[in-house]
Amino acid sequence: MRNIQKLVAVLALSGLCFAAGAPSESEPAAKKVKHAKAEVKKDKTADELRELKDVVDQQQAALQQLQQQLQKTQQQLQQTQSQLNQTQQQAQDAQAKAAAVENSSNMQVQKVQSDLSDVKTALNATSEAEKKTAKAVGELEHPDSIAFKGVRLTPGGYADFTGYWRQHALNSGPASTFNAIPLGNAYKGVGGLTEYGQTARGSRLTLRADADAGKTKLTGYFEGDFFGVAVANPNQTDAWPFRIRQAWGRAKFEDGWTITGGQEWNMMTMNRRAADSDAVWIPNVLDTNYIVGWNWGRQAEIKFAKTIPEGVTFAVSVNEPAALVNVNNTNAQVAGLTGSGSGNLGNTYATTCSTGNNAAGTPVTVCTLATTYTTNKAPDFLEKIAYDNPRWGHFEVKAVERFFRARINETTTNKSATGFGGGAGFIVPIIPKKLDFVGQGMYGKGISRYIDSGQYDLFVRQNTVTSIYNPTFTSTGGDDGLQPLKAGAGSLGLESHPTPRLELDLYGSFEHYDRSPYYVTTICPATAPTCVPTLEALGYGVENGANNRSLIEGTIAAWYDLIKGRQGTLRYGAQYYYAQRRLWSAGGEVAQHGLENAGYVGMRYILP
Repeated sequence: MRNIQKLVAVLALSGLCFAAGAPSESEPAAKKVKHAKAEVKKDKTADELRELKDVVDQQQAALQQLQQQLQKTQQQLQQTQSQLNQTQQQAQDAQAKAAAVENSSNMQVQKVQSDLSDVKTALNATSEAEKKTAKAVGELEHPDSIAFKGVRLTPGGYADFTGYWRQHALNSGPASTFNAIPLGNAYKGVGGLTEYGQTARGSRLTLRADADAGKTKLTGYFEGDFFGVAVANPNQTDAWPFRIRQAWGRAKFEDGWTITGGQEWNMMTMNRRAADSDAVWIPNVLDTNYIVGWNWGRQAEIKFAKTIPEGVTFAVSVNEPAALVNVNNTNAQVAGLTGSGSGNLGNTYATTCSTGNNAAGTPVTVCTLATTYTTNKAPDFLEKIAYDNPRWGHFEVKAVERFFRARINETTTNKSATGFGGGAGFIVPIIPKKLDFVGQGMYGKGISRYIDSGQYDLFVRQNTVTSIYNPTFTSTGGDDGLQPLKAGAGSLGLESHPTPRLELDLYGSFEHYDRSPYYVTTICPATAPTCVPTLEALGYGVENGANNRSLIEGTIAAWYDLIKGRQGTLRYGAQYYYAQRRLWSAGGEVAQHGLENAGYVGMRYILP
């Protein structure tokens, strides 16, 4: 920049010098000298200018060279910038292409994934279709039910073998009569013998029918076994008759209402779900009289139930009535409590008599009818409220009302009494599908019919007492009224499934009957015709002395499924129980008691 400024200054000075006029010939010498000096100076200046010019020219040449280099550098920069721009453009193009490729790849990947998903869906659909087809083919080849005019018929049941052993003989087959366990003073008789038996009478046949009538579900169920009561000939063939266990029909409506009618497990039997007839809790034992303290019955019943979404079920039923009665040798005087029956209730039972000693040691004979038919006034009414929760299990409370009546022939009057009771039950899953805690029980008056061992529901407080040794003797003191017996019963248990094929169950249970005093007949000997019978407990047991006070039982049962599948189940079972029976004391006697140890083994082929 400074060289350029110097060059401009030199050019300015040169212009001033060249602008001065040439001297004329008429000028004086001084002026010539001056002019000469000026010329010399001019020449010197010209030389200096030439030098400066050369310097400027050199500088200009250098500047031009610099400018050329600058231009070249600028051109290179422009080329570099152009290349950079081109490179950037190429990079952008490449990036755009990469993005396009990536988008295309993503679309391709998504398309491939979609295609794979479609293929998987198609494969799953094909697999499901194949499974459904295989299932349909399997059902056609091996159907679970038989289609008949819009109804699905499902046959079932099992072939059963049961063997049993008892410490004290009961001669009752596989059904233990707990209320007749031999007492200690009866061991001199059959009670002093052990007992072994085996039978196939427990074999069972079932048939279920299901149909859909619009939004209403219809179900019919029939079940029977070979525990009919007709006498068979066990010496050559065990030809036991077939009997009905259950036969009922049900309609389930969409709004939660259910109507069931027929012979079924009544509502005093605990349910596993709601109040459904096909979901009852039954102790899984081989003894066909089940366990002491279990509340149950199977009678003709009409039942109405309503289930609401909260898992609560309300149910009421009307049951066929019957009463367990002991009128103790007054059959001629009391009508309506026992009878031989006729028509559809005809039978071949005979009146039985027993002989024993009274409290004074005198032999007496007491006769009672073996039949249990009663002339009933009204049905039994049962109510139940149940709650079901998938986590907490099943809970229920229940009640029963009963109506008794008898005709006192000697006074032509009717006597009535009312029985009632209540109970509860639960099934709690301690470990789901592995361990359940179960419990049930009831207490009331005149409810023995609904307790496993079947003690008396009521008895007659006799007004007239006679002596079989002195026909002219009579004594009064009662009122011929009906007195229902108070009773309570219950059980607790653990039911476990350690493996899918193994079941282990443990039960503890009891029954208790209150003491109910009344006048006993035929205890006055002929030698004391003026004696007056004293208040005693219900006339039952050895020496006409007392009725049962309590029964207890402890039971363990095990089942193992050796084979389990569509072809059915081959199941083996075993059971052991210890039971004890205690009586009330009467007439100064020491209360008697008896005990029983029993074992069972069984095998069942259960239809699929």
